[in-house]
Amino acid sequence: MTDLRAEIEHRLRRLLADPESAGDTADWAMATMEGDAPELEDETVWNALDRLGGADLKTGTGTFLHGEADFRAWLTEFRDGVAPR
Repeated sequence: MTDLRAEIEHRLRRLLADPESAGDTADWAMATMEGDAPELEDETVWNALDRLGGADLKTGTGTFLHGEADFRAWLTEFRDGVAPR
């Protein structure tokens, strides 16, 4: 069993280094949320997965809705255990 919190942090750092990984990251997050890992009961974990699940969302013009500033804020908030704004 992998440590879900460590994997979430890894995925957030990967988004910062490689924004093109947003699609794979979103797919992973959505699949993970459908699982039964006990860590899913943790609000910080669930909120991070929810955000990661939308990492590849696009605007009506086809540009990505989220970018580096968002990914950096998500990582900081995840590490600090802060509830989303």
